[in-house]
Amino acid sequence: MNQTARVGKAVLALMLLTGCSTLPLVEVPSENQNSRVNHLVIHFTSEAFDPSLKALTQTSDRPVSAHYLIPRLDDATYPYARLKIFKLVSETDRAWHAGESQWFRETALNDRSIGIELVNRSGCASDVTLSKQLKPLAALCRFEDYPSDQIAVLIQLIQGIIERHPEISPVNVVGHADIAPDRKVDPGPQFPWQTLHQAGIGAWYFERDKAFYLDWITGKTLDITRAQSALALVGYPIDVTGAQDHQSQRATRAFQMHYRPDHFTGLIDAETVAITLALLNRYKPMLLATLQIPTHDFKTP
Repeated sequence: MNQTARVGKAVLALMLLTGCSTLPLVEVPSENQNSRVNHLVIHFTSEAFDPSLKALTQTSDRPVSAHYLIPRLDDATYPYARLKIFKLVSETDRAWHAGESQWFRETALNDRSIGIELVNRSGCASDVTLSKQLKPLAALCRFEDYPSDQIAVLIQLIQGIIERHPEISPVNVVGHADIAPDRKVDPGPQFPWQTLHQAGIGAWYFERDKAFYLDWITGKTLDITRAQSALALVGYPIDVTGAQDHQSQRATRAFQMHYRPDHFTGLIDAETVAITLALLNRYKPMLLATLQIPTHDFKTP
């Protein structure tokens, strides 16, 4: 009897013994495990609800998906009287929402993130991402506000996600622009990151830290190399070149839309550096030493 025949007989015997039922399984959960999910990425759809849902769920030449889609009540294509969360992909499965992406030392973030799409018709002309020269977004983009009820539903959803995936740290709650600044601008400067932080979601800086570092910077020559290094330590994909070149401006603009949405020029300035250092001081103080920058310690924010 050859090896294949012996294996076949063994499988048949096992099926007969178990009455063709499922295999007997004893589940003993190990304490030595964690979630594979440690990032959360927020997007806008740039479309109304109906085309957004179709794009995220139906086969196409450029297939995309997300774990969740949150509509808005003022959308004429939304068929319900109250807001509902649409779950499109299981949290245990990989959705195709991040594309080519990087955050701190992690790349290919589809593998380790949950993606949430918000119905919002903000968008930009194609040359915002294709041009080699950074152009003012105000001239090429249209950014819509996010309704408060949509944000309230988003906050409830994220609070549950973080409870299920506690490895998602505050600094790993990001926008698509943060992880792909050369290609994306969503969720845009209208997205209320500070409101999310006040609900216990995502990172934000202490104003006293920002004031401390602004004072520390005053009178010093702006060190672009060290500023780029600080942005990279926060997580932004930026090459440390010492010049405010194209890729630096894209990453800086994404940072400013997130943490200084009233003024997102893409140029590194003293306030941008102060906010960057304030974030590092709060969330990654040990990394400040690598930049030879003092930490700011105080008892209350």
